[in-house]
Amino acid sequence: MSSSRFLQIISGLIPVSGLSEEDSLRLSSLDPEKIYIENVRSILGVSYSSAMRICETAVRQGLFKRFVEVKCPDGAVAASANTEAELPKTVRCWTETDGHLEEVEFSTESLAKATFYRLNEQSDSIPYGQTA
Repeated sequence: MSSSRFLQIISGLIPVSGLSEEDSLRLSSLDPEKIYIENVRSILGVSYSSAMRICETAVRQGLFKRFVEVKCPDGAVAASANTEAELPKTVRCWTETDGHLEEVEFSTESLAKATFYRLNEQSDSIPYGQTA
C-alpha cells in the first residue's frame, strides 16, 4: 500500500484540522506493515489513548487490521498472530549465557506482548467524512 494512501487514512482519522508537512513526512516514514500506537502518538503529539482511539477507529472502519506479537526477553519478536489466543503456547528465543548464545524455549504467557496494526490491503474505504 502506498504511503499516500496511508497518509490519507491517518489524516482522515486524527482529531485535528489536518497534518503539518512535518507530520506528513514523519508519518510516511512508518512501516505500513507494523504501525505501533506509540509511533502514532509520538508523531502526532497526542496522548496514548488518543493514538489508540485513532488506530482502533481505523480497525472499525476496515482500514487497519489489529495484530499482537510476543517478544523475547531481548526485545526480538518471537511470533505474531491476529489475536493473543492464536499465539503459540511456547516460543524459542536466543539468550546469552556466559558469552554463548543458546536457544531457550519460553512460555508465551511469561513474555511481553505488543499490539500493532497493519494497513488493510483489501480495503478501498476512505475515512468517514473524506472524499476520494
